Amino acid sequence: MEKKPNVFGGEPLVIFFIGMAGSGKTTLVHRTSIDLSFIKKNHYIINLDPASITCPYSPNIDIRDTIDYKKIMSEYFLGPNGAILTSLNLFATRFHQVKKIIEKNELKFDYILIDTPGQVEIFTWSASGSILCEAFSANYPTVILFVIDLARSINPLTFISNILYSCGVLYRTRLTSFMIINKKDITSMDFLREWLTDFESFDNSITKENFFAGTFARSLALTLDNFHKKTFFIGLSAFSGIGAFRLLSLIKRVNTAFNLQFQLILENHLSKIFSKFRKGIFEDNIVELNGNKTKNILKDQKLIFKNEKKQENLEFFFIYEYLTTLKIENDKIYLLKII
Repeated sequence: MEKKPNVFGGEPLVIFFIGMAGSGKTTLVHRTSIDLSFIKKNHYIINLDPASITCPYSPNIDIRDTIDYKKIMSEYFLGPNGAILTSLNLFATRFHQVKKIIEKNELKFDYILIDTPGQVEIFTWSASGSILCEAFSANYPTVILFVIDLARSINPLTFISNILYSCGVLYRTRLTSFMIINKKDITSMDFLREWLTDFESFDNSITKENFFAGTFARSLALTLDNFHKKTFFIGLSAFSGIGAFRLLSLIKRVNTAFNLQFQLILENHLSKIFSKFRKGIFEDNIVELNGNKTKNILKDQKLIFKNEKKQENLEFFFIYEYLTTLKIENDKIYLLKII
């Protein structure tokens, strides 16, 4: 049967659900899956949590099928957190197999939902987190949804800790990130919205806590104030579904912006690189023809090079130019650090 291209032109949008343990990532993945199915959007689910006992959704790829979390604990004498990190590292060594499966079926779905463990350090300093993020972002538009537990963020110090983790994930992965304030059905998020938009309000809340490191917390909050203002956030309840469709709307806008704006900016940036690179390659390659110098190489298309090395440079340039104008290959070139 012929594959039907998805609505975004053949490239599914990859969504990482990252957050502290108990923030509601798995429930949010389940809710997103239900909503996508309701609007008839095909999607792929990957579970990367080896310690989860049950999943409310049916993952297409499950780390538990290949990695035995409890066996790793006993064999390597590790605690729960260490075993989860080791499980992800082992899974990352086989990720090329997962990538082949996804590439084989990528035209059949619009989204790839990735559920992750509550150990945020996987994406702040562990090698496995970098491998997974880079493997996806090199081929597909990729975003991170950092899930925050609203009920636990009532304490301003807990809230600033979540922001620090979110900022760390952003700078480590260098991917577009959004804050998802979960469990909106438990309490109002007006106070959190005020903290994110008004530094003085947050500063007053820290002062009331009478924390011994309050000065440090206020200085840190002031530093991250710019991060707050430039990071988009929405409130929802993964359990009840309140605000869930706002998340779908956000995801759709992100994917559209990537295809229409970011790609255009990237191609313009590459064209400037090409113009400089082209000038350097064609320089000194003009030779005398019948006693007169050729003044318009591109027009006449008659290039005579002094040696074979310059010819090889020109061929490399044309191959390089072709690859970088391909949409999918752009990210591969940055990943391989050719530029």
